[in-house]
Amino acid sequence: MRRRLDKTEQKKIILQFIKKNPKATYKDIRKKTKLHPERIFKNLKEAFKEARIDPPRTLDFKTRDERRKIIIDYIKKHPNAGGQVIARDTKINLSTAFKNIENAFNVAEIKYPRKIDKRTKEEKKQTIIQIVKKNSLITIPELMKKSKSNPYRFFRNIKEIYREAGVKSVKREEKWKLKKRGEIINFIKKNPLATQREINKTCKTHVQELFSKGIFEAYKKANVKFPFERLRLYGIGLKEVRHRAKTFEDEISIKLSGYGKVNRLVKTKRGFADIILERKGKKAIIEIKDYQNKDISTSQIQQLNKYLDDCECNLGFLICHKKPRKDKFLMGKNKIYVLEKEELEKLPNLIDGLVAK
Repeated sequence: MRRRLDKTEQKKIILQFIKKNPKATYKDIRKKTKLHPERIFKNLKEAFKEARIDPPRTLDFKTRDERRKIIIDYIKKHPNAGGQVIARDTKINLSTAFKNIENAFNVAEIKYPRKIDKRTKEEKKQTIIQIVKKNSLITIPELMKKSKSNPYRFFRNIKEIYREAGVKSVKREEKWKLKKRGEIINFIKKNPLATQREINKTCKTHVQELFSKGIFEAYKKANVKFPFERLRLYGIGLKEVRHRAKTFEDEISIKLSGYGKVNRLVKTKRGFADIILERKGKKAIIEIKDYQNKDISTSQIQQLNKYLDDCECNLGFLICHKKPRKDKFLMGKNKIYVLEKEELEKLPNLIDGLVAK
């Protein structure tokens, strides 16, 4: 059975602990020594004094009036300070001296610089529900900003918000697509002569991937007549554009002839492939796009994939001036690479299987 220590022994243990741990708190002493300092000393300040150690902080307990005076003086010197700053600098919990922060500023005769949200919990909850009812595509960060409150304090999750608002839940991916479609439609309404490239750049997306019929559907949804005059003026109808495209195709064809047998404009079940390159018993279908002000889209990749299926070939290349961010595609058994004209030297090794695919 453990012997009960007398007060002299307990006092000695506490003083030794303080000497070894000059930054010790009451909880530290209680936890490590299993003793109650307040039963041996008048207060913790007295224990530090007897151990001849300067206390790590003030151990004097202030009255409520003293705490109020310190906070009031601080507010007068720092009229724009918030509650957290006041508590941090004064080392006083504001709620132990005043009803709330606004009350503290009123007593200090300083106008509180912030607006106090006096809405009840139910009022905040109803505000969130009404916002979601009006805009089911709103994101949580947008909802927090608009409602000026945290939805997760009133609802378990986003599904519960939709349920109480009586609105059909929208998945994150679908929400993003719908919002992007809305952005594109609004941009077209404001810029009825916008090109596909301008839309993609401004809205940071690809219009051809968000609308099944591409830019034509986007214009239709915006109730704006598509500017066919511009298409005739700037599109493939211009002789110089056709001539430039043919020159580019000829240039690429000549370079490819150095890597194998080049067959041009080969008819397939669903169109004409620009080139079929035969090399060392293998073949690859190659499409050449002379786009200057237009991005490579999924429709061009899908078209090339159709040619691969028609020709029972599983390797395709799309040659262009500027390739998109994603330049490799695996579509079933078919592999498609997008290369810039300066990267043609990669093509032989890709066909021969000498590099990682």
